[in-house]
Amino acid sequence: MLSFKDMVLHRQSTRSFSDKEVELEKLQRICEIASLSPSSCNSQPWKMHIVRPTYKKVADLRKACQVVGLNPFLDNVSNFIVVEQTFGNMKSKSGGFFSNNDMNSIDLGILAAHICLAAEEEGLGTCMIGAFRKKIVNKAMDFNVFRKIRLVVAIGYPTDDYEIRKKTRKNIGDTIDVIK
Repeated sequence: MLSFKDMVLHRQSTRSFSDKEVELEKLQRICEIASLSPSSCNSQPWKMHIVRPTYKKVADLRKACQVVGLNPFLDNVSNFIVVEQTFGNMKSKSGGFFSNNDMNSIDLGILAAHICLAAEEEGLGTCMIGAFRKKIVNKAMDFNVFRKIRLVVAIGYPTDDYEIRKKTRKNIGDTIDVIK
């Protein structure tokens, strides 16, 4: 098993997926692990929807995530985890209100990171898709317009020749400040 640092160094947004189908058990395990993510006041303001290649509208979901020519690599993806924001709890809502902080967005970001890292452990690649046509995603998922889809995660096996890119980041001094 990889160390956490090695897993983070290896994990990247995958943009070259093979057409190999992902086992349902792996997708369920990923969602179960991600559901252990911490959240404000344990509100867990999410629902994860596993979309399989057999779903009748998977092509519509894929196209909804290819806004203005973005994400052409999704043509070969047939497995997705669609993240819906649900109502958390009143403690989290009121804490967010008084601190002027969107706790649900923070909680969903933590959930998304857990999804991607759990998928990495399973040998799968992921790409978080935040730019999508919400109305078309809702229609593709057979949801009403009031459902809050916040993120679509493409998930699958990377192609055999997909290379791990060197991570380039800002200088540590620009991103970390020690207050003494």
